[in-house]
Amino acid sequence: MTFEQFTAHINSVVENRFSIENQNDIKTEMLALLPENIGRKQVLRVCRQDSSDTLSRYMKTLLIVAITSDNLRAALQWAALCKEMLLDPETSDVYLFIMWLGDNNPSIEECLRIEANEDFCRKFVLRPSETVESLIERTFLKKVDAPQPLDLGQDPLISAFSGLEEDFGWLDQAEKTRWKEAFNSGASGSDLFDALITHKPENNEAS
Repeated sequence: MTFEQFTAHINSVVENRFSIENQNDIKTEMLALLPENIGRKQVLRVCRQDSSDTLSRYMKTLLIVAITSDNLRAALQWAALCKEMLLDPETSDVYLFIMWLGDNNPSIEECLRIEANEDFCRKFVLRPSETVESLIERTFLKKVDAPQPLDLGQDPLISAFSGLEEDFGWLDQAEKTRWKEAFNSGASGSDLFDALITHKPENNEAS
């Protein structure tokens, strides 16, 4: 994978979910902090598209770099310097994305160790044989599907009964009505137990 492919995928995900800062001054300053002979780099400054409140309008800073394992320390120092350029609360929203150049890539254990250390910023490291799509799945960039809305018109007891009546033949319409009345009576604890179980009709035996 090339650095261009790596950044192109990250950029496409970002463009679909975030607003990208057009002001380039701070990004230019950040890029200048990493020596040119240390791999490839890109800086993205983004905020949520639905920035209706003040906090969500603060920028997240994505530092994307392609380095050899020998230049890891320089990349971490770069992240620290970039963080120093920011004001709170943006200092807590700095993320370093790392892909490796060359053939001597770190092991999966080393990648996990780098990610576990949150000094300076949160880190996401492209692991051996991992795709950029898989890396994105592990980050805040991944779009979270909204939960399905609840069907407020569906009686939860009816939903529960539909699963029980297959296993318990005695749960006929009359018994379901009795249970519904018990649950709607406001009784709880032992009183509810007595209403449902202790006073259960004798002919209501499990089939």
